[in-house]
Amino acid sequence: MKKIEGELSTPFQRNVGYRGGEYLTEVIYKKEWNKFGATVNNVRASEGYPVKTFRQLIDEVALVTINNKSYEMFYRGQSTDYLNNQGVIYSDRIKKSMVLPSICRPELKADGTPKYSIRKKTVEERYEKLYKLIEYINQTKRLRLREEYLMAIFQHYEVLPTPLIDITQSLRVAATFALMKYQKGYLYVFGLPFPNQSISYFIDLEIILLKLQNLMPVEALRPRYQEGYLVGKFPFDTSKSISDDLSNRMVAKFCIDNTKDDFWDEHFLPMPKDVLYPQDDKIEKIFKNFKEEFEKNIRE
Repeated sequence: MKKIEGELSTPFQRNVGYRGGEYLTEVIYKKEWNKFGATVNNVRASEGYPVKTFRQLIDEVALVTINNKSYEMFYRGQSTDYLNNQGVIYSDRIKKSMVLPSICRPELKADGTPKYSIRKKTVEERYEKLYKLIEYINQTKRLRLREEYLMAIFQHYEVLPTPLIDITQSLRVAATFALMKYQKGYLYVFGLPFPNQSISYFIDLEIILLKLQNLMPVEALRPRYQEGYLVGKFPFDTSKSISDDLSNRMVAKFCIDNTKDDFWDEHFLPMPKDVLYPQDDKIEKIFKNFKEEFEKNIRE
């Protein structure tokens, strides 16, 4: 996915210099929030614009949307703001948000935190398994489904890692995911090209965008309840590159705070977990069974 170039109108942190010291001759710099003249890199490097209530989030996102009309806005909520440049050799570099597809995400350490890099071979092995499962389903089950469609199912139902990333056009869904684990979380706003099909290809921007409600059968409950979309680099290849990182399209980053239990109110409530992850989703059961059969055949 190619990075958004040029300036944005969105909250970001800028170092502002002030005269200070005993004789008011010393220039003292401090970070302040600004809303004009930002770039994607500024947004990624910021701490996340603080938001205390869902109503405030709606207003802030509205301002971002109105002032950046060239893009269709999509959202993603995360409990953690994963940053790049974590290795010792990168200690002098600015740390910025990264949003990678599951197939490119580093493995976890013993304490549950991700390693700062992933081996090329690991990515290649994940792609190999992904394409073998696609082939198995199409040949053994005689479904003859396009790889984009199957990848969409695998990703949204967490069947296997894929080169696609879950996003939504529901602020409520994204905010619920952001606060699902902890009382603080992050909500990202991404500027993408306007969709033109159920599966939209933007070759010049190296983007594929899938609207799940238009692709999934009626029995697929989770993507409908989550108002789900998927996005990834296109064309697919079996290597990790900078184009995999959705943060190249990050227009805004919000740090949402529910430590006082007042982020939500009686009119704006979080989505129940049983709705986001319905237990009676037939499509989920079918494809997870396919995966179990596939892995059993490999072992045998």
